[in-house]
Amino acid sequence: MSDRSSLAWSLSKALIAASVPRGMRRAGSQQEWLCGLKGDPEVLGLRYDGYANLLRVANLIVWGADWSTMCSRPTIAKIVEVTGLAKPTVKRWVRWLRVRGWLGVVEQGSTVKFRKGTYGGLCDDGFGNRAAVWVLCVPRRPFANDQRFGLHKRTSEPPSFSLPERKGTAPTRAGETPRRRFRDHSRISPTWHLHATPRTKRDRLAACERLRQESPVLRLMTAWYLRWLLKPFLEAGATVADVLHALDVREDDSRWTYTWSSTAEIRHPAGWVRHRLAAWTGPDGQVLPLPSQRRAAVDARRRAEQEERRQEWARMAAVAGWVPAPRPAAEPIAAAAGLETVEPQPAAPAAGPTADYRAARAELERRSQEKEAAEEAMIAAWRARRSG
Repeated sequence: MSDRSSLAWSLSKALIAASVPRGMRRAGSQQEWLCGLKGDPEVLGLRYDGYANLLRVANLIVWGADWSTMCSRPTIAKIVEVTGLAKPTVKRWVRWLRVRGWLGVVEQGSTVKFRKGTYGGLCDDGFGNRAAVWVLCVPRRPFANDQRFGLHKRTSEPPSFSLPERKGTAPTRAGETPRRRFRDHSRISPTWHLHATPRTKRDRLAACERLRQESPVLRLMTAWYLRWLLKPFLEAGATVADVLHALDVREDDSRWTYTWSSTAEIRHPAGWVRHRLAAWTGPDGQVLPLPSQRRAAVDARRRAEQEERRQEWARMAAVAGWVPAPRPAAEPIAAAAGLETVEPQPAAPAAGPTADYRAARAELERRSQEKEAAEEAMIAAWRARRSG
C-alpha cells in the first residue's frame, strides 16, 4: 500500500497488481464487475433492503472507475451525498466488498494529522486529506460455472423468501415467479396524432404512449396505468392535446403554477394528475366540455349560421322573382333547358404605370446616377493624392 502525499503521481501496474486479493483478478470492464457482483450467490442471498443499499454503493464506485486501470477513487462523503445513505451504512458495505475481495485497496485513505514538533509545537505531517483508491476485482472462476453453489443459470435479482420455489415447468400460481417491473413499450406506437380521438382500447393505449412522450411527469407511469387513470376523459372523447391542455390550464382559462423544478420532486405522480384534472370535472363527476369539443361546437354553430343566411337569401330571391344567371360552365345545359344566358363581358385591358409613377421613377434614377458620379470623383481624387 502506498502512503505517498503527491496527488499528481500515476499508479504503477505493479502496485495495482499487488493490491488484487488472492483468488481474484482485475476486472476487464465496469460491466463485468457489476454483473459478476450481481451474480454472486452471497449477494443474491441478501435481504431486499441490503441488496438495494449494496447496489447503490457499488454503482457509484463502478461509475467512478478509470477505464484503463479499473481503479476508482470516490470518497465516503461523496457516496453518502449521492446515495442518501447514512455514513455507517456506506462504510459497512464498502468493508463488505473489501473483505470479500471485490475491492482491492491500492491506497489507504488519510486525513490531516499533526505530530509533535521538536520544540513541543504541532505541525502537519505532510500527507493531507487523501481519498482511498480501490481496484475493481472479480473472481478468477465465475460463479455461474462453479458447481459448489449448485447454480445452473444466472440471476440478476435476489430470490424471494416469501414465495415457495416452483418445482414444475408450468406455473401454478401467478405470484410464484417475479413479475417484470415494466412492460415492453416497443410494441406501442408513440406516433398517435395529437388531435385524434381514440375510440378503441388499442387506440387509447397508443394515445397514452404519446402522452408519455410529450409530458415528463406522465413518463413516470406506464401506458397501461395511464389508460386506467384517464379512463373518464378518454371515454368523454378527449384527445392527447386536450389532456395536455387540462394539465396546464384550468377550466376557466387560468394557468397552473409549478412549485417544483424537476419531476424527481413529485412524490405521487398519479395524485398530481388527479388534482390537475379535477378542475375539468363537474360536481356530478362528469367531464366538462374539453377544448376540442368547444372548438367543434363553435364550428358547428358557425356553419349553421352560414346555412341559415344562405337559405334566407334564397327565400328573398324567390319572393323578388330574381333568377341567378347560370355560370359559363353551365351554358350548354342552360341552352338545352331553354334558359337565358348572360354573355361574358370582355376583360378590361391591363393598365400601365401612370405619369406620376414614371416621373418619380425617373427622379430616383437621376439621383442614383448623381450619387455614383460623386463617389467615382471622390475615389479618383483619393488616388491622385495617394500617388502624389
